Amino acid sequence: MKKLTLLSVAILSLLSTGCNSHKHTYELVATDGWHTCIEGQDFDTTGLKVVLKCTDEGCADEKEVEYELENNTALQADQTSIKIKYQDYEIDYPITVKKKYKIACVGDSLTAGHNWANKSYPTYLAKDVTANYEVGNYGVNGISITGYGGSWDNPNQRYIKQDVYKNCVKFAPDIFAIMLGTNDATGWEKAAPTFYEEYKVLLNSFIEQFPNARWIMMVSPPTKMPNQFGIPNETIRDNVNPLQRQLAEEYGFETLDLRKEFEETENYESKYLRPNNDNVHFTEAGAQFVAQRVWGIAKDLRF
Repeated sequence: MKKLTLLSVAILSLLSTGCNSHKHTYELVATDGWHTCIEGQDFDTTGLKVVLKCTDEGCADEKEVEYELENNTALQADQTSIKIKYQDYEIDYPITVKKKYKIACVGDSLTAGHNWANKSYPTYLAKDVTANYEVGNYGVNGISITGYGGSWDNPNQRYIKQDVYKNCVKFAPDIFAIMLGTNDATGWEKAAPTFYEEYKVLLNSFIEQFPNARWIMMVSPPTKMPNQFGIPNETIRDNVNPLQRQLAEEYGFETLDLRKEFEETENYESKYLRPNNDNVHFTEAGAQFVAQRVWGIAKDLRF
């Protein structure tokens, strides 16, 4: 009886090993690293994970390995890959080499600066970033996702129809920081039916052209009532903000919830929103705060 039990255990052990009972077929797989690099610099291995993975059907065997690199120093503008090696395995890891990483700030007057362009959050962001980054301001006063609200009451005037959209495309961003929706709140009755889908049209258009770019969805901050622009705080809070958060979740974007962060700041209305019945646009302190928060997220993104 004892011999039978030992035999049964041996059989069970053999069955439980799956593809360990035959010779594996492996490949190297590299994830979570940089694919866009800076000309003249060495490849940044931050975040790079290299695993030896079994390719046999039904096998989940893999292990992280210590790897070696080739062609990874003083990267050249026309270079398209580096070589990753482990024992007898090797792969060509694709890269794009650029002079700078580019951050596009897409939005309305909260981005453009509304008569304070030299004190806009993209202006301060350009001062916060390191030398490897370039910032582009693609905000337009009065613009909206749908064309309703803000300066227009016409769907043909929505953001994607503007020259600023074309200019943003020419900039070829690596990171998008997008904050649109505040102006739609002033025309919400007309904007509501198409807001979500039009936002997706804009996002999808950018993503189709820049599939490797990373995104920061900025949830619009509160306004103070009354304000000279008639932008209703409750509409932003109850209608626009939830849809911005929903889009961020649907697309897997980073989220910068400015409503939440402003409202958690003591005396944010006087600290971050301009006085004299503006009550919408950022003070210098507000713009600096937003810039610091965008950079805090952007500097850790890999693309």
